Amino acid sequence: MTNDTQDLVEQVRAGTSQRVRATARLMSLVENYPERIPEFLVGAADWPQARMVIGLTGPPGCGKSVLADRLIRAFRTRNPHNSIGVIAVDPSSPFTGGAFLGDRLRMMRHASDPNVFIRSAATRGHIGGLLLGIKAFIRVLGLAGCRTVLIETVGVGQNETEIVDVADLVVVAIAPGHGDAVQLLKCGLMEVGDIFVVNKGDCEGAAQLYAQLLAVLRLNANGQGRRGADSCLVSALHGRGVEELVDLLEKRAADSEEAWRSRRRQTMVDDVKEAVLEEARQRLSRRLGTGPLATKDFTRILRGEITVPGFVDELLQQLTGTGEVKDHHGGG
Repeated sequence: MTNDTQDLVEQVRAGTSQRVRATARLMSLVENYPERIPEFLVGAADWPQARMVIGLTGPPGCGKSVLADRLIRAFRTRNPHNSIGVIAVDPSSPFTGGAFLGDRLRMMRHASDPNVFIRSAATRGHIGGLLLGIKAFIRVLGLAGCRTVLIETVGVGQNETEIVDVADLVVVAIAPGHGDAVQLLKCGLMEVGDIFVVNKGDCEGAAQLYAQLLAVLRLNANGQGRRGADSCLVSALHGRGVEELVDLLEKRAADSEEAWRSRRRQTMVDDVKEAVLEEARQRLSRRLGTGPLATKDFTRILRGEITVPGFVDELLQQLTGTGEVKDHHGGG
């Protein structure tokens, strides 16, 4: 880990007066310099973790931002001494590449709350709706003392399923006017949701949609070998049903917190493996180079003078001899 990153990590971890600023700067590093993401794996094994990471997804217009705002208020009311981190993933501007900040505007009532950290993040054109460094964001918020992390996705439609890879719980919000039971059945979100919320419960058609949802969930019960999904009818705008939703979230956390921590630890090991392989790929790529010299090296394989494994052995020996492969205990 470089010195500037280490200094920021220590400021966040120490809970100094600069904690919020340091947290923001760390997350900016992740977002603007994705090649530095592996730095956030060095020493991360003993970082504090969030108790619960919630992914909130669903089609555009189903009221995710208002629901997120209500959930923040409910969590803060129940646990006034606990911090909550919010990652509001917004579409990217086609001109600047930044987030439009639309979701964040709906949560401005929490801007003055020192125990609420809200960060907008741009998708940067990523089709799945989540930016590359979302897992590093979650780790930084855990380091900052956030007991709960809420990720509100951009809402790209039926294919937005990668949230299941980063969240402990996936809450899928739907609303009247976004399709009937047939649409729900073909939607990929049905396979990843842990809790399904019919929002805008005060609108016409909400009760009918909720009944259809219950029928779909019964059909899908245990179909994927997962714990059965819960459901609730909510009117986020008027605050109805939000407490019941928080009850469901807290119950899931009480039952699964240790399993979630174990899963995150394994995820970190997998991320380290990917980082090591990528670093090795880059070093080998630099050694191979381009142009006639690289072509000559590859021609040796085509002529049968050396095998691919033998050629790789040569490259690794050359890297060792030049000092590129060496022990890096204690970070960079």
